[in-house]
Amino acid sequence: MSLLVGVWGLGASGVGAALLGKAKGYDMVLVAEESPTPERSARLQQAGLSWVVQEDPYPVLRAADLIVRSPGIPPTHSTLQRLLAEGKRVISDLEWGWRHLPPGARLWLVTGSAGKSSTTHLLTHLLHTAGRRAVACGNIGYSFCQALVETQADYFVVEASSFQLRDTLTLIPNYLVLTSLVPNHLDWHGSWRQYVEDKLHILRRLPPTVEVIQEAGSPYWAEVLPAFPTPARVWRYRETPGPGIHAWLENSKLVCDMETLEDSEKWEVSYEGTPLVDLPQRKNSLAAAIVARLEGLRRADLRRTFETLQRLPHRLEPVDMIQGVLYVNDSKATTTDAVWYALQSFQRPIIWIAGGVDKGNDWGELLSTVRAKVRALIVIGRDTRRLEEAFQREVPVLVRASSMDAAVQQAHALARPGDVVLLSPACASFDWFASYEARGQAFREAVQRLKEAYEGQT
Repeated sequence: MSLLVGVWGLGASGVGAALLGKAKGYDMVLVAEESPTPERSARLQQAGLSWVVQEDPYPVLRAADLIVRSPGIPPTHSTLQRLLAEGKRVISDLEWGWRHLPPGARLWLVTGSAGKSSTTHLLTHLLHTAGRRAVACGNIGYSFCQALVETQADYFVVEASSFQLRDTLTLIPNYLVLTSLVPNHLDWHGSWRQYVEDKLHILRRLPPTVEVIQEAGSPYWAEVLPAFPTPARVWRYRETPGPGIHAWLENSKLVCDMETLEDSEKWEVSYEGTPLVDLPQRKNSLAAAIVARLEGLRRADLRRTFETLQRLPHRLEPVDMIQGVLYVNDSKATTTDAVWYALQSFQRPIIWIAGGVDKGNDWGELLSTVRAKVRALIVIGRDTRRLEEAFQREVPVLVRASSMDAAVQQAHALARPGDVVLLSPACASFDWFASYEARGQAFREAVQRLKEAYEGQT
């Protein structure tokens, strides 16, 4: 008897899971509380898949032998709780994809609280530079499951969110890259303790053959890692050298020293002439250097990777210069850690646009940096109270905007030549926008309209 697989939710991950199930010959039932986008609907129809849209998915899912849930469905959802109580097997799309990884293909998993997407992008570019077939997928925007259906890659570099990792049961990557760790998504997980458990329980089942590359600069790692002992080999990187650190920054160059490798050469790679100009990018490059050494790549491969890297959209992306004011789109920054790095990247006064859906951020981590760097804060989005309370005494000017256009107009009125207007929200986007990409695009368009209006006056 064929396994009946239920897919719950038809966003990018759900559609990918459905396409993979269809390609592997499973019987499928698909249900969502709202219709998929026209593009996703067309893709499902092309594959011969149908779906049900209804508020209560239980009547559809109760018949399934295995359920792949959307990452957006919280663990407290009443239907999920009911299905689990009845003994249903519920997994994430990440686990579903892992179970269908082609023989011989390698899985590189990247997770953390900030820096996941840019590190995933950099590692994929490293593989491309070395002439290997690789695809960046997962939470970066291209479903892991859909990539398995559509590509012939040998390497799948997967960005994994805590939402996806929660329901992984057997997944074992070749490399696990752990970027910076800060409290995040506490509204979804319910607590800091549960967030850490959902994200890091994978460490306990890793065999010694897996390589773990861990960012060691965040104090939270020292707090939580003792609860997750792992037989895997761990390599660490941070901004400064020290005992047990295998890659660090020194005088505008990268240093990578991995003495226990057979090739014990100490690598030094200059950032001069590369687009890696800010601290977040350079920290990501430390992880890439360790992976390059473990993969047996050459120092020239790493240097060429740096030289040819293209910046990800919505991550410290310069949009335009208007009347001597630089407008920067950092919509991807949905954590306080990402915002801290963004603020540290500029030596000029900042007009900061922030807000959206509060994920339970610890705003205290930003107080001293905001006090030193930010001349005005423009608050956007649904959850403004905690943000305003945290910073009203730290910034000379704090105003609230009713739209992205209004925020850009207010920033223009407050900015002086030499300032930076920085959209770096530290919050999720799902109040005003469908995604951080949509939020970043709205910012770009608002800046473009501002520029056109200014040019029309001159």
